[in-house]
Amino acid sequence: MLAIIIWMFIYAIVVAASIIFIGKPISGILNLKSLLMLLFDWRFLFGGILALGARFIFVIINNLASNHPRLSDAHLTVAALATQGSIIAIILANIIFLDEHLRPVQLLGAAVILIGVFLVFR
Repeated sequence: MLAIIIWMFIYAIVVAASIIFIGKPISGILNLKSLLMLLFDWRFLFGGILALGARFIFVIINNLASNHPRLSDAHLTVAALATQGSIIAIILANIIFLDEHLRPVQLLGAAVILIGVFLVFR
């Protein structure tokens, strides 16, 4: 179980970094030209590599859950829910690096999701 928790934290950091790098170059007007220019933007490409890395981490979490006696019956669902813990890292990273702000009701929604993730592992 500890290994799953550690990989959840790693996943959260990688996903948050991916969103920051991918999100920076695509603010503003989005059209065909700006979409094609993303192929030459190092931030977007690096964010894509991080996103791919996150998929591999998901596979690791899924494998660990499938080998855990209490989680194996629903390992794919558990892995999907476990990765939702990254919401905290994403929210914090977006506030710090992208200067985004959430309304209280949005923060409440994130808290409900995190409570659900906690309950899955009970």
